[in-house]
Amino acid sequence: MDTEVLIPITMFLVAGGSFITTMVLRLQKRKVESAEILAAIEKGVDIKFPEQPKKSRLLPGLMWLLTGLVMFFALGVMMPADAPSGIAIWGLVPVAVGASYLIVYRVEEQKGDSEEN
Repeated sequence: MDTEVLIPITMFLVAGGSFITTMVLRLQKRKVESAEILAAIEKGVDIKFPEQPKKSRLLPGLMWLLTGLVMFFALGVMMPADAPSGIAIWGLVPVAVGASYLIVYRVEEQKGDSEEN
């Protein structure tokens, strides 16, 4: 086999293996936590359920926004003259995703402030 074929295959296998390993480990952790909670309930012990972490939308929003801006400007500046016109517009897709994350973050932040008052 040629190395040009092996490199992408290896990349996808490593990415898929990492994803599957992460999911299996997360499932095992949940099974252990569930077994502990069930054992405590059976013994009549007061239990404190694990608190779900609040996910912030700020970091992914900034990452999408900056990635989109870099794509937009890189495609606009670095494309050869014979490339199709308007290809830089595709950089605005991640910009829109990032902007939506940041809008949701801001709305949730304002909602949290109004509930505290």
